[in-house]
Parts: sequence; structure tokens; C-alpha cells
Amino acid sequence: MEKKTALEMSVEKVLEELRKAGYCQSTIRIFKRAYGRLLRAAAVMQIDTFSDVLADNFENDSANVKTGEYCHLRKLLHSSCIRKLRECEEKGYVGWKPCVESKVDKPVTIEFQNIHAEFLEYLRAERKSNNTVNSYRNISCKFLIFVERLGYTCLRTIPLELIHEFFCDLRKTWDSGSLRTAAAGLRSFLRFAEGGDKLLTAVPDRLLRKRTIIPVLTQEEEQAVWDELKTDAVSSRDKAIMVLALLTGLRSVDILNLKLNDIDWQCDLISINQRKTNEPLVLPLLPAIGNALARYIVNDRPKTDLPYVFLSCKAPHRPLKEHASSYAVVRNVFSRAGVRLGNELKGTRLLRHHVASKMLKKGVAVQTISLTLGHVNPNSADIYLTTEEKNLRDCALTLSAIPMKVGGLR
Repeated sequence: MEKKTALEMSVEKVLEELRKAGYCQSTIRIFKRAYGRLLRAAAVMQIDTFSDVLADNFENDSANVKTGEYCHLRKLLHSSCIRKLRECEEKGYVGWKPCVESKVDKPVTIEFQNIHAEFLEYLRAERKSNNTVNSYRNISCKFLIFVERLGYTCLRTIPLELIHEFFCDLRKTWDSGSLRTAAAGLRSFLRFAEGGDKLLTAVPDRLLRKRTIIPVLTQEEEQAVWDELKTDAVSSRDKAIMVLALLTGLRSVDILNLKLNDIDWQCDLISINQRKTNEPLVLPLLPAIGNALARYIVNDRPKTDLPYVFLSCKAPHRPLKEHASSYAVVRNVFSRAGVRLGNELKGTRLLRHHVASKMLKKGVAVQTISLTLGHVNPNSADIYLTTEEKNLRDCALTLSAIPMKVGGLR
């Protein structure tokens, strides 16, 4: 039996890790075909080990084999293959976890199946959140099945009118506020898919946003929470988490993934890459935050080489990376403070709303609030206008100018 080269063994290692990580068979087959092209290229170049020269050559092999034109999907797939090989070579093992598959019908057409599998791989490579991946998977599947049902098997042949028909079809079962999410997911898919760009102009961009008055803490509730944080009943770790949430409005995922080297003690800054948007965010390290973090890190944080700030109290000490961890911290502090003991909204999302509403009441511009909270879209902070009851009342029109009979409103 012919001995396998080092490159062939590395490829088999990557494919095996993909299987262990739970990737579906169709995705693994796509990677296997791509790695087959890599091995054939290596044979032509007379290379039997992974190298930068081979990687560059493979990543630049982005032409459609039939048309000879640039193929974006091929480029992304080859780049993903190289990235996984590098990780496996450098670290030996990487737990590539696919997003949990939701029960969504899939298209029958092989080309559509391949495009969809590659789209999901692209979303994972972009480090999109599980919620985003599941949402975009759902809407892209629905779209492909919709056009497939009408006899189309290639995106390049789909007319613009079908986008309008697709959204009309969604309106039958989807809430009007959810159509914004559907539009965002479809845009992402069409930008990614070859031949989808020409359909982007037909995706509606002025859909209704669901507007509700978001809940925030009252002054009395906030004061009760701060009073509780001054006692010894709350651990230094939980105090630091609460102070961060109360003063910065950081998302739960960013608080729990905060690392020691994200804190610049000399310049009094916290610098992170937001998990939800993958965008950088720099916040001032306020004295109250710095003191709370310092007390926990110096006095109570377990002695370990782990880079994360917040760790479990009991051994083995692990990062607090589950949303339930931060929710439990906020709920317990609220309970001790006698705040929101019923079914009202709790957790860091409430505290994020509260930070924004306080800034708004102090006259801070909505754009500044959006920057502080790390929104990608500056208009995302508009929802916090609903918390300003006094100003909303000032905007309301009276009925005095409308002629009506006495008792007409009874």
C-alpha cells in the first residue's frame, strides 16, 4: 500500500474533526471535494506537505470550471479549507461547532443545496451568532424552496418580480414586524450567492418595525439594587458583573467573554470585539467599574491561566460563557433587593435598556447612545425614545381643535 503524504494525513484529520464536530454529511462532502482539488494541485506542484505557496495557489483558484469566470462561492470555500488546515496544523485539534440545526425543510435541487450549505459555512466563518445563523438559514431555505416550487433551479434565471411574490407569500403567515428580519437574512444570502446580486434591488427596505414601550428600572428599583451591591451579601464577582451591566449596558455575551487583556488599566479603557456584531467597541473604565473589577480579580478570582475575567467559583474553574449565568446573577441581586419579583423582564437586557433610557433623559444624543451601546445601525437606538414618557406626552396633540358633541367620547 502506497504511503500517504503528510498533506493527505492533514486533510483526513480535518475531515475527521468536522465529523466529530457534528457537521452534516452534505457539508462534509463539499469539503471533501474541495480538498480533493487541493491534493491534485499539490501533486501537480510536486508538494506533499502543507505550505504557504500551496495555500496561496489554492485560494487564488477561484474560477468556475465551466465558464472560467470568477466564482465567489469557490473562493470562499477554498479559503475556508485553508483556514481549517492551518488551525489543525497549528493547534492539533479545533472544536469546530456547527450551529444547532433547526427543523427547516431543505431544497431538493442539488445546486441549491450546495449554495445553502456553503452559505451556512460562510456565516460560521464570519462568527455570526447562533440566533443569526438560524434566522438566516430559515429565510434562505424558504426562499430557495419557494422559487424551486415555481420551476427555477438557478438564481441567475429568477426574475425580480419573484422577490415581491415571495414577501407576499410570507405575509400570510409572518408577523409584519418579523419581515424586517426576513429581508435582512435574504439580503445576506443574495449578496453571498453567485447570481444573487441582481435580485437585491427588489428586496424591500422599508418594512414596519415592531414598536413597543421597552421596560426599564424605576429610580426606586435602581437605588434598591445599588444599596444591595454595597452589602457583603453579594460576591465580588457578581458585583463586578452588575456594575458593568448597570454602567455600560454591555450585552451579556460581551460581559462573560471579557478577557483580562481587554482592560487597559493605565489608559482607563475597556476594548472588546463585540460577539454579536464582530465590531470593536471601546468604553471608558469608570472608577466604579475599575474598583469592582480590581477587587474581584485581586482578591477572589481563582488563580488560573485562563484569559477570561469571570470564572465559576467552584472547581474546575471555567469561564461563565452561558447567558443563563448572567441572568442568574441579575435575578439573584434583584431578589435580594426586593426588585421585580414577579414575571417582569430581568437580566442584562433590561439593564442595557435602562442605561440607554438614563442617557436619553440626560439629553445625550441618540447617535451617541447608539455608539456607546455598540450598535452597527445608528437608528437602532431609536427604540429607546419610547422610555421618555414626558417628552412623548409633549409631542401628543390635543383634541381641542376637533369639533365634537358633548359626551362624544363616552
